Amino acid sequence: MHTAYSVQSILKQGVQIEAITAFGNHVILGTRSGQLIMYSVENQTDVDMRMFNKNFSKKPITQMEVVAAENLLFVLTDNMIHVCDVSRIENNFEFMHSSAETKGCTLFTMDVDTRKSITGEVATFIRIGCAIKRRLVLFFWKKDKLASLELAIELLDVPKAMCWVNQLICVGYKDEYILYDISYNPPKMHKLILTSSTISQEPNICLIRNSMLGISKDNYLMLIDIDQYKATDNNVDTGMNRTTLTRWSSPLQALVWDEPFAVGRTKNTIEVRSLVGKDTLVQSMPELKNTRFLVRSDKGIIFAAASSELWCIRLVDIQIQRQELLQQKKFQLAIELTEISERDGVDKAQIIRQIHMLYAKELFTNKEFSAAMKEFEKAAIDPYDVIRLFPSLVPEPKNTRDAAVPASSVPKLEDHDLENAYLALIEFLAQARQREVVKLLDTKSSSKSLLEIIDTTLLKCYLQTNDALVAPLLRLNQCHLEESEKMLKKHNKLSELIILYDGKKKHRKALTLLKEQANIKGSVLQGHKRTITYLQALGSDNLPLIFEFADWVLTENPLEGLRIFTDELIAVEALPRAKVLDFLLSKHKALVIPYLEHIIFEWNDTNTLRHNALLKQYSEQVQRLLALQAKGEETPELQPLRAKMYKMLEESQHYSPDRVLDDLPTTSLLEERALILGRLKQHEKVLAIYIQVFGDVDKAKAYAEANYEDDEEVFNTLLLIILKPPQQPPYEGVTLHPDFLRPNKKVALDLLNTYTIKIEPTKIIEYLPDDIYMHELKNYFETVARIQMNESHQRQIMCGLLKAEAARLRASVAKEKNKSFEINESTLCPECRKRFTNQTAFVRLPDGQVVHLSCYDRVVSATKQ
Repeated sequence: MHTAYSVQSILKQGVQIEAITAFGNHVILGTRSGQLIMYSVENQTDVDMRMFNKNFSKKPITQMEVVAAENLLFVLTDNMIHVCDVSRIENNFEFMHSSAETKGCTLFTMDVDTRKSITGEVATFIRIGCAIKRRLVLFFWKKDKLASLELAIELLDVPKAMCWVNQLICVGYKDEYILYDISYNPPKMHKLILTSSTISQEPNICLIRNSMLGISKDNYLMLIDIDQYKATDNNVDTGMNRTTLTRWSSPLQALVWDEPFAVGRTKNTIEVRSLVGKDTLVQSMPELKNTRFLVRSDKGIIFAAASSELWCIRLVDIQIQRQELLQQKKFQLAIELTEISERDGVDKAQIIRQIHMLYAKELFTNKEFSAAMKEFEKAAIDPYDVIRLFPSLVPEPKNTRDAAVPASSVPKLEDHDLENAYLALIEFLAQARQREVVKLLDTKSSSKSLLEIIDTTLLKCYLQTNDALVAPLLRLNQCHLEESEKMLKKHNKLSELIILYDGKKKHRKALTLLKEQANIKGSVLQGHKRTITYLQALGSDNLPLIFEFADWVLTENPLEGLRIFTDELIAVEALPRAKVLDFLLSKHKALVIPYLEHIIFEWNDTNTLRHNALLKQYSEQVQRLLALQAKGEETPELQPLRAKMYKMLEESQHYSPDRVLDDLPTTSLLEERALILGRLKQHEKVLAIYIQVFGDVDKAKAYAEANYEDDEEVFNTLLLIILKPPQQPPYEGVTLHPDFLRPNKKVALDLLNTYTIKIEPTKIIEYLPDDIYMHELKNYFETVARIQMNESHQRQIMCGLLKAEAARLRASVAKEKNKSFEINESTLCPECRKRFTNQTAFVRLPDGQVVHLSCYDRVVSATKQ
């Protein structure tokens, strides 16, 4: 406990007080005989009566409320509300208005709202709720009189206490509290609590911190968050979701809120309590046990009254209170008092920060680690100074700016206490880290070394408490390398060590460790997968390093290792393919074909050099297998490989035929050679291979049909090869087909009869063998004759049609030439209404009108637009 308020006696005996209200340093008394008295209390000794109206009413004054902003006093007497002006002392409560509509009122509550308009004008809006029997009738103050709001609420009983806050009105009955929301039509009712279960107690209601309702129940003050009852789109009654309790020595009989204290009148005293902390009692004033009324006037000023006595309760100087509270280690209350003090903003903030520091130190000493860290956070302490509380976590000596937390004064922590302290520190450092990152992003003053210390400390804490958080932290890439490396090795966190190296771009260290651990049984890094994944992420900038460490993976597991260069990843696809190909050709030639097949057929690579390279690799492998086959060895892979080569030669449009042809042998792979020669339009060589070497007439005919549109001589060439076979093979070392060593009359006749219209007779007739009879050529010549006659008839018909069309056109031209028209001095242009001169250019339109050339151009331009 400490002395928060001092008590000053103002009036000891005199009038019979029935009501009291106050504003500023003024207190207004309403007496049993209907008098109104106002006293001014300037200091501890100066008390002055400012107004006195002894004949205001013939009945007792039962309730009063003052609106200082408008100098209005609302008085309830004889069950009716009267309004007085308190702006001028000499008028002694000048009467302004009485509302007959309030007749029968036993209790009223007010809502005063001050608003500032866009123009800067300040207006005060006053609403009044009057309890008339079992109805709550609402009024508002307008132009010096009370006007009805056209709203009334049917009550459950006669109210004993009321409090109006914005759109909510709390009503205390003799047995329960009800909250009415007047934003609904009709008003919505929320049942709060029963007033008391065992004690006969009058209800008390008070607004606390502008957002909480304080209501009394038994020996408790219950705080209810009114925000939970504000109007929403749904009509679900949320109930009492957010409430807190404060215990008093006996049931409350009156209550006022004076930040940061709740001042309440109990059975034998007036108590001052804080709503924070465990020990809420701040001060007890037993000398005021006989009071009946309690009212707050202004910040730090409360008036209390008995039947005929009056006291002023003043807040003791905050600086004096703060010193006393700090001695008692009541830091929270000291902070709250400092926040409402009138000191300069900078000084106030510094004092509050110091108190937070002291409070945090006390909490830490008492092993309330989480609460201590929250206070350090409020004090905006340098995170390193908090880390210094844990000697085992301090990475290196540092000159601290803040000596408020000497490490030597903290208790030694072990076991469970140490773990709890680490958990609290983690939460504190996580928030500190977030602030530092934001500062860096905003290019504000911040130290990367501080981030490094924070992250390194978090790493040590995670290793002690929750190692699952180590990897996510390391990916943030701010930990101190050497310190973190040492800690991770100590705890055998090799996987996380790789993440650290990666974040610090120490790729060689990471890859060396992965290589060392790959063949160690039981290691978390055993195998090749982690190395492959790491190499895939390095990108083109680290290509030499990729090649260096990919070598051992490709040696031990070629196909799996090839994923380093072929996985469907952006970084992998972006690797320079020419350099990768050179690497594989020089170190791992067996993987060249799989690599080229992947980038060409999966990634649709269109580079000519790489298409040429793949075909060359196919050719070399096929020739090698053919050589093995010639030795009598089994080569099951020969046919699939040759089929792939043939398909690529047939379908790819991106290889260079000349270049590929140079790589093919002349004694084998003649089918592939024929395919390439066909791409080069060397039809005679292709047909020679099909006929003279393979004796495959069907392939030759299919080839000729496919190329006839490009070269109409192709069938002539085919027939000549059959009728005039060469004596030497097309390539050295190749055996000619026996069926075509001499002219093959049967095949020639079949071609003549099948492709008659595609073979020119004048070019092949001289090569026909002498032993062919005319009747064998009958069908051929008849077909040729019919075709020639049809073409002749077509030409004659076309010639006649063209002559007829020419005659028609000549007649049409002659007709147009016979047309004439006259232009004279009176002829006018229909467009501009002007005459034609001798030098005027003109245009005659199809309808016979004649216009100037310029007018015609203008009309045409306008039409186009």
